[in-house]
Parts: sequence; C-alpha cells; structure tokens
Amino acid sequence: MSGRRQFVAIALVLVLAAVAGFVWATVGPRGQRADLQAQGASLLDAVDREVRTKFVLQSVDEAKLYEGAQAEVLKAAGAGCARILQSGQVAQSSGGGQRIAALVEAAAQRCTAPRPDPQQLYFAAARGMLDSLGDRYTRFMDPRAFDEFKQDAQGFFFGIGISIDLKEDYPIVVQPIPGTPAARIGVRAGDRITEIDGISANKMPLQEAVARIRGPKGSAVHLVIRRGDQSMRVTIVRDRIEIVAGEGTETDSLDDAARARLRDAGIGYVRLVTFNDNTEMAFRRLFERAKQSNARALILDLRGNGGGLLDVSLRVADWFVPAGQPLVHTVDREGRRETERATRRAKVGIPVVVLVNEFTASASEIVSGALQDHRVATLVGVKTYGKGVIQTIVDLPMGSGAAITTAKYLTPSGRDIHGKGLVPDEVVGDTEDEVRKRLHGQADDAVDRELQQIRAAQLNRAIQILKKQLGRSLRTLPPVPYAAAAAAA
Repeated sequence: MSGRRQFVAIALVLVLAAVAGFVWATVGPRGQRADLQAQGASLLDAVDREVRTKFVLQSVDEAKLYEGAQAEVLKAAGAGCARILQSGQVAQSSGGGQRIAALVEAAAQRCTAPRPDPQQLYFAAARGMLDSLGDRYTRFMDPRAFDEFKQDAQGFFFGIGISIDLKEDYPIVVQPIPGTPAARIGVRAGDRITEIDGISANKMPLQEAVARIRGPKGSAVHLVIRRGDQSMRVTIVRDRIEIVAGEGTETDSLDDAARARLRDAGIGYVRLVTFNDNTEMAFRRLFERAKQSNARALILDLRGNGGGLLDVSLRVADWFVPAGQPLVHTVDREGRRETERATRRAKVGIPVVVLVNEFTASASEIVSGALQDHRVATLVGVKTYGKGVIQTIVDLPMGSGAAITTAKYLTPSGRDIHGKGLVPDEVVGDTEDEVRKRLHGQADDAVDRELQQIRAAQLNRAIQILKKQLGRSLRTLPPVPYAAAAAAA
C-alpha cells in the first residue's frame, strides 16, 4: 500500500464534526498579500501536480482544470465582484496558476462591499480544479474540513450524527447514528435533504452541504427533509457525538426477541458501523465477547456501513480469509495490479453470515466481497451500493487537503463491482427505494413497518442458515479452538 492513507467510502462525509476554534488568516495590503499570493500559487501548483500524477484517469485536460478554477473563483467572489472582473482587463499569463493568481489579486484590489477574502478565493480555485474532473469522489478540503476529516477517523465529533451521500442531485442520509440528535428527532436512512438553513440543496456540492450542516456544539441547523412524497422542516441542535465503530447484541437495531433467538441458537452478532481507527479493536472485543458466551457461529452486520479506511477494512477481512489468500486487488492508473493478502493471524474459524444492503459500500464491500469469494461467509440481504474506487488522502499547502481517486479495486476473484454492487448469495427483501415505490401513497408508518420487517427477515434467514450449518448437535460440539494471542496482532 502507498504510504499515504487510503480511504474507501461512498462519497459520503460524516456530518458529525465542527472545529469551532479555527480562525481564518487575515491578509494585509502589502507583504502579507504578496506572501498569500505565493502560497496560493503553491496550492494550485500542488493540486495540478497531484492530479496529473495520481488521478486514476491519465487523460486530464490541464486547461479544463484552470477553467474550473476560474469559474469557482468568480462564483466565490460573488455576482457583483464577478461582473467587475469580467468587465475589466485582468492580466493574462501563459501559466494557469499565474492567471488565477492575477484574478484573485484583481478581486482583492477592485471589489468592495464586501471585499472577498483572497484566501477563500484560492481555496475556491483549488476546489474548482478538482470538481472539473467530474469525479464525485475526488474533492478538495479547506483547512477546517481537512481537520474534521482527520478527526472523523478517530471516533468523536461535534455535529448532528448523520452520514450523507449525493443521490439524484440531493444529499441523502445514508445512516443516522443511534442516540444522536438526528436520530432522536427521527431522521432516517434514505431521507433526502432538500434545504439547509433556507438554502436549496439541489445540486449543492457534497462538501458545501457538509460545511453548512456542521457547526459547534449547542448551535442549531434547520433542514428540510423529503421522505417519499412528504417534506418536513426540522431543527437539530448539534452536540458531541461518540462514534461507536461496532456493536454487539446490545444494539438498538435488535429487539428482545431477536436477542433471544441468537442466544438460543448459540450465534454471536457483531454490527460494524464504519471503518475507522477504532473498528478492528471493536470487532476483536465483540468477537471475543461472543466466544466467551459460547457462540459457535457469527452474524457480521454491515448493513448501512458506508465504508472508511482501506487498511482497516483489510485488517477486519484478515480475521476471516485463510493465510496467503488475496483480500483485494488494486489497479492503478497505469493498469498495474497490486494484491493484498491475508496474514497468518488467528482466524474466526466458525460459520459466518454477512448481512448487507444498498447502503453497504466501499470498505464494507471489500470485506463482503473477500468473504464471499473465499466462501468463508454467506451474504444475505440486497445488492450493495457498488463503489469500487479508492481515494488517497493528500496534504496540500495552506493547511488544506484533498481526497483523490487514485485506483480501482477488484474482489479476490477479480470482480469489478463499481456501479454494479455485490449480489448476495441469498437475496432477502427489497431496497428502501423499492419499498417506497411499492407503497406509494401510503402513510410513512407503513413504509417503516415494511422496512423493519425486511431487516427482521434478513436476520431470521441468517439465523436459519447458520443453524443448518451447525446442525442439531450445536450444543454438544466441542469448543472451536481460538488463539487468545490474536488480540496482540
């Protein structure tokens, strides 16, 4: 793997964090402005270089990069300033970065009421360069967003407690985190966010939507949410949120009857919510707890898991796949294939079912695909999201960063799932969109009941499969060997 951290998630951002203490740098009229101009040019040069050397498609039109930069600068400067700049003569130069720097300088000199912040214009230019690639997963992060992104992998945030993606030109809720402000007021997976603090979210860039939804603890965000044919206005007060990377049978997604069925069948249950720095530790703890409770089979629930860090997903998959066997193949922009293989660590070694749905994506598809290809688990549910590309996180000047799509991945058997998803071994139920179409016009409670019944049916089928694999002698089988030393791996 590259020395840089790689990220595998649907184009979602956990709308959970806000760094209230960040202060934008101010720029004076003389030396400070000249220094910022040099920094801005360095930022644009770095974006250009990273794209030309790392972006998964080699055929990048450099002229379009700077066209995108110019368009975003004019947009960020505001309509009045843009008219001033377009009506005047801005010094032209052969270098795209120098041309943008001249545009920013002209905005700082000519535009007033309000005077645009040159630093923000450079960030807008960098964003426009990456947006011009037309890749929904490649994005620029200003210093605040980049700090928040790095915190996202650590496990606690300030925000409302949802993860979002873009679908049909609107942000869509992929998953509300149980117990968070969003979950408490009834926000649900599949909800479309059509308005944020009075501003339409139609065709709003994902990063902008995230920035508008985030904010400090105790502040409120006003959203308009569309669910089926109904729209509702909600006000959510942001709070500190602890991300629970994994849950066992204590999760709110299981009722008492389901817990009893799992216990009586001797089946352990682990639900992974995301793949961050805490995920493997959470899995280890929950699996060991299940083993201590005499579990002889395991359900790994990846429904609603939108992905996360590539290396973490590989460490989780390594718990299941035999040593030396491929976990995933990555293919770079030049077509070179690299294979990550399972280590000789202790393995789970008991029958496994993986639960998946349409929000199982990216890093969780890597795990699911590896277990399915090696036939160490049965997949149950509905077809997964189908995101088969990898982003590399890069540091950029001025404290900013970017997620750049640098490779695609294939499952161990060589399947390319991008845009296709993984088809479960046993399809149980429908997607939420299919349910809403089928129940069109019915009350939202009816849709919710149907979705809950589908989730319960998927769990029940998983239990049936594992009971069949274990056989009637489940309670009399000798313990499955497990090396406690695996905790140190």
